[in-house]
Amino acid sequence: MTAVVLAEPSLLNLAGFEEALARGWSPDPRRQQDKAYVDAELEGLRKDKAGFLTRFTSGDVVATSVSNREPQRLVLRLFWIWDGEFCGYITLRHLPGTVQLPLHVPGHVGYSIVAWKQRKGYATQALRLLLPIAAKAGFERINVICNEDNLASRRVIETAGGVLHSTGADPSDAPDMIKLSFWLATAGDA
Repeated sequence: MTAVVLAEPSLLNLAGFEEALARGWSPDPRRQQDKAYVDAELEGLRKDKAGFLTRFTSGDVVATSVSNREPQRLVLRLFWIWDGEFCGYITLRHLPGTVQLPLHVPGHVGYSIVAWKQRKGYATQALRLLLPIAAKAGFERINVICNEDNLASRRVIETAGGVLHSTGADPSDAPDMIKLSFWLATAGDA
């Protein structure tokens, strides 16, 4: 198995991200089939690479609560998964100064692997590499969520050490979509 690293996004490795967009990959897993979205992202990147990178990696995201519509700032640590080429990304997200999330944010972690790098164990490796980063940020455990029918993500989470702690519908998503919620300890023996 090829080893991957988590790389800080930069102008030096932006070409791999650009190539992934040009091949039709979407950085938003909910919009994988949205060609207009991908084309707009690619156009924005090509028009202003530094501006695009700053926007994409700002690390400070505003999220609006479903219940009260109050904007909340999220800390978003973004890493590109790299095997010598761009493979996808993984994020760690939480409220500033805490390890908590707003109720409407689906887990501390989000990730996506480009189609041509899938089934190589890269998502599992990236999730494992994120655990010491989360520990250093003060997390004893992180919450990772996937759709019940997403068997690949479930395998990634469980292989990385995830323990199922709840299932249920997510009111901010399709009401008939069941989500699986896992805890991952950030320390090896926790």
